[in-house]
Amino acid sequence: MDLVNQFIENYRKKYTFYENAGRLAAKQLETALQSAGIRAIVTSRAKNPGRLKYKTFHRNAERETPYKNMREIYDDMFDLAGVRVSLYFPGDRDKADALISDLFTVMEKKQFPEQSKTPTYNKRFSGYWANHYRVHISEENISPSQKKYVQARIEIQVASVLMHAWSEVEHDLIYKPLQGALSDEELSILDELNGLVLTGEIALERLQSAGNERIKNKETTFTSQYDLASYLYNYLSNHFKEEDIELRMGNIELLFKLLSRLKFFKVKDIEPILKSVKFEKDRRNISQQIIDQIITGNEKRYHVYQELRSSDDVSDPETRQAVNYFFGQWVPLENLLNRATGRNTPKSYSAFNINTLKRMDILDKDLSNKIGALRRTRNVLIHDIEKPDVEELMRQGDEIHEVYEKLNHKLNGE
Repeated sequence: MDLVNQFIENYRKKYTFYENAGRLAAKQLETALQSAGIRAIVTSRAKNPGRLKYKTFHRNAERETPYKNMREIYDDMFDLAGVRVSLYFPGDRDKADALISDLFTVMEKKQFPEQSKTPTYNKRFSGYWANHYRVHISEENISPSQKKYVQARIEIQVASVLMHAWSEVEHDLIYKPLQGALSDEELSILDELNGLVLTGEIALERLQSAGNERIKNKETTFTSQYDLASYLYNYLSNHFKEEDIELRMGNIELLFKLLSRLKFFKVKDIEPILKSVKFEKDRRNISQQIIDQIITGNEKRYHVYQELRSSDDVSDPETRQAVNYFFGQWVPLENLLNRATGRNTPKSYSAFNINTLKRMDILDKDLSNKIGALRRTRNVLIHDIEKPDVEELMRQGDEIHEVYEKLNHKLNGE
């Protein structure tokens, strides 16, 4: 008992740490869900000391060997910092799962219901449907001043809004009874409410499906990144096998802003673009590959895209100058390569394909290798994949100019 009391007093001193860790994880997750076009309410909390004390005493009593030291208790308490994701649509659990796996270091994942557990009451309905994750914040996603929060274990609970509401009621009544154990009648009513919640989830899934059907209409206008995300998920699911493409959607909010600035408001505006994209399994996510198709070889669109991203630009003036020099040389070369690729199909305009240009004898092995390396640098820069090296950028900018002159001479001489 003294050890548990010491643990609680120690935890009270660290309470702000866990509260801030949960808040940081929640903010990262909320931003990522919004950017990916997934509707959800995200909240966080640090474990209430009073509830933690009750839980610790209870778990200690159930153990074969009581806690020996404070480290054992901390290791056993995995939810000192918690994040709750309440999804509008239960069908988005898989999308949220992929996003969490990308954003955090996942130590453990649990799916509910757990069929191995035998209920104390003869329930008619299946109970709690959710995914639980025990994670660490990834060091690459935080600032140096936030590094201390990497050590915090955080529990993320993902379920529908309805399921979270029901589970909160059930958990407080069954596992934290203030006036004794519940009667069979009370358990029966909770079971009945669970049935209503599961029915509500079915209705939410139907509502989501109805919205997806509406968005298929070519004249439908995208009013938000959520409409756009729904359309893209459906389009990709219908046109590609799961093993052929990884549905890492990326920043759909940024893609939506770009489409809006270019006045691509309707399904019919974006469909031809999607048909031109050769979706590939590489370091770029879906939204990045679509953006690449939209801006390729078009200096004005490059500028619009860079302007939309400028609020996130924290690079120094020398780096910005090098990046601008690189793109000043790259865009004309990209435009030239796009036009060369489309020679045999004048009505088609899409991003160049190096293998196609090699088959057309426009590129030899040396040129194709150089352009491939330069395009990888372009992708790194445009999508913030890595921090650029200023000297290398300037050197590659000069190389792009040489490649352009050589290729332009060759094409005009034919």
